[in-house]
Amino acid sequence: MTAAASPQDAAAVVAELRQILVLISARTELAEVSADTPLFGSGVGLDSLTGTMLLRQVQRRYGVDVAAEDLNLDALESLSTLAAFIAART
Repeated sequence: MTAAASPQDAAAVVAELRQILVLISARTELAEVSADTPLFGSGVGLDSLTGTMLLRQVQRRYGVDVAAEDLNLDALESLSTLAAFIAART
């Protein structure tokens, strides 16, 4: 069992996730998106393709298979929820 991640760890993951979002979406404004902005819908506006690309990059970078561990994909609500999910597993 892994220990809970510190806020600094989650903040570092959020920063890295922002860069991944910029890379996969080619939208430079996402480098400044709030950690609590919803990733889908009226927030960041990811679609299923960019969501899949994000999950692939998370698995490559952190070795965390979000889709296999979080069947409802609740971790994809925002950058902060995804970062907490990743930090708790790394």
